[in-house]
Amino acid sequence: MRLRRGGKGYLSMRTDSPEEIRAELVGQSVDLLRRGLLRQTSGNLSVRSPSGEIFITPSSVEYDQMTAQDIAVCDLDGNVVSARRPPSSETRLHCAVYQARPDISAIVHTHSPHATTFAILGRPIPAVHYMIAALGVTQVEIAPYATYGTPELAQSVRDVFVRPARAVLIANHGVVAGADTLKQAAVAAETVEVLAEFYYRALTIGTPNVLTQAQMAEVAAKYRLKPSPQVADV
Repeated sequence: MRLRRGGKGYLSMRTDSPEEIRAELVGQSVDLLRRGLLRQTSGNLSVRSPSGEIFITPSSVEYDQMTAQDIAVCDLDGNVVSARRPPSSETRLHCAVYQARPDISAIVHTHSPHATTFAILGRPIPAVHYMIAALGVTQVEIAPYATYGTPELAQSVRDVFVRPARAVLIANHGVVAGADTLKQAAVAAETVEVLAEFYYRALTIGTPNVLTQAQMAEVAAKYRLKPSPQVADV
């Protein structure tokens, strides 16, 4: 491993070897499954290696059955370099984001329940809690719907998932989160789900209070001092 300076100016651990990347993808997948952000075979994870290759989880393999050897490797255009199993059907989406976002080196795509509920409603997640600052935005936006696995969906996500956002919803689909490392991307995906659950619960009682731009600017200044995005204390 080697240290490199991330997009926010902090030093982060970057996994170099293919073996470490494969192991990390399996480990994070199982952890997200345990946390309830992944279910069955839905969702997918990837890492862009320092050499530019994309390591991505396979299609139609349950996460608790997946092995390091099941991880597929593609080039930045989505062409398979090596694979024991077919790569995720959303490989185009991952590649499109990597091409547009040089600051992102890892992606986590989930169908987590509360966040996906708002994606189905076509309803962005506003700043109902200050932890949204960890995602680099004051509102989690929604990419327009397109059929899964298509170039149209890849383009839709690419066009909405712009810097400095670390996450975006996909209409009637789920969440895409990206960051400098896979752990940070996983945390970003979990942050979206936590925010969505807060928002959902608040809506069942009344009208949620949304933080103002001035309030969020103050919070954002504090978050810039943190070494990586994380779920804020509540």
